[in-house]
Amino acid sequence: MKFSVSLLLVCLWGAEATADMESLGAKDELSPHTWEALRERMSLLNNISYLPSLLPTIMKNRHALGLRKEQVAAFRDWRRNNYQTMVDTMNIIVEKRIELSQRAMRPDVTQSNLNAMQEEIFDLQREVFSIRLSCRELVTGTFTEDQWSSFAFIAADDPQLSGLFAY
Repeated sequence: MKFSVSLLLVCLWGAEATADMESLGAKDELSPHTWEALRERMSLLNNISYLPSLLPTIMKNRHALGLRKEQVAAFRDWRRNNYQTMVDTMNIIVEKRIELSQRAMRPDVTQSNLNAMQEEIFDLQREVFSIRLSCRELVTGTFTEDQWSSFAFIAADDPQLSGLFAY
């Protein structure tokens, strides 16, 4: 039951996220409030991908992190080029999971059909993982050591990111 309610909320959120991003049009500048809203919405989908959403927290705290203009521009470019594809793919995963769950209860659906459906979901999850890895690479490739340390400190106060820097 809890899983079904979560999936419903995620599906409803996906349509809202698409509308929000479309309403932004060509506008590159997102307000701190909008980055926070994106962070909250992405947290709903984090169970679909094993890499956390870093960019909303980074951009919300860009001044505290001392991001250079080039870094901010690179992060905005990444968002503009990848965010919608990532969210669309995550929404497809949610839909495919619901479909798989429903078909699993039908006696006429074979085990090989269910395996094929699960493989399709795994392929979509790999796509999301790859997109998120590209964000991680951008962050780790552009952050200074001081910025990374500051981000670890900021992440410790973030419920979705706390505990990730326990190394």
